[in-house]
Amino acid sequence: MDEKLVFALAALMFASIGLSAAEIPNLVGNWTGSYEGYANSNDYKASNETGAITLVISEQQGRLFIGNLSEMGQGTAAVSGVIALDNLTFYMTEYDGGYDIGTVLSSDSIELLYLEDGEKGGAFIDEFHRAK
Repeated sequence: MDEKLVFALAALMFASIGLSAAEIPNLVGNWTGSYEGYANSNDYKASNETGAITLVISEQQGRLFIGNLSEMGQGTAAVSGVIALDNLTFYMTEYDGGYDIGTVLSSDSIELLYLEDGEKGGAFIDEFHRAK
C-alpha cells in the first residue's frame, strides 16, 4: 500500500475519533433569558411584556440533568432533560406540561424551542445566557 494512502487513512481515522469524542456540555448553573411566541390565546407574547425567564440546572449526571424553570412571571416548574449524542442538541420535559428542544449555542448560551398542545398549548422561542 502506498505510504501516502496509509498516512491519509490514518489521519482520517484520528480526525473521526476526535469528532466522536466531543465533550458533553456542562449545563449546571443559573440561566436567565428572554422569550417570544404564541400561547393558547393566540396572543403574541414576549419577555419585555411580562418579565424574563430563569432556568436553574441543579444537577447533571453525564448526559442527564434536572432543574427548575420559572417563566412568564408564573410559578416554578421542575424539569429534566437529556443531551443528545451530538453534544449540541438536548431535550427537556417540563413536569407541568410541554417539551423543549434545546441547542447549545456556546458554553454560556442556549436556545429552547418550547411546544405544548391542548388547552395550555403554545410555541415559544427562548434564549438563555448563563449568569456569571
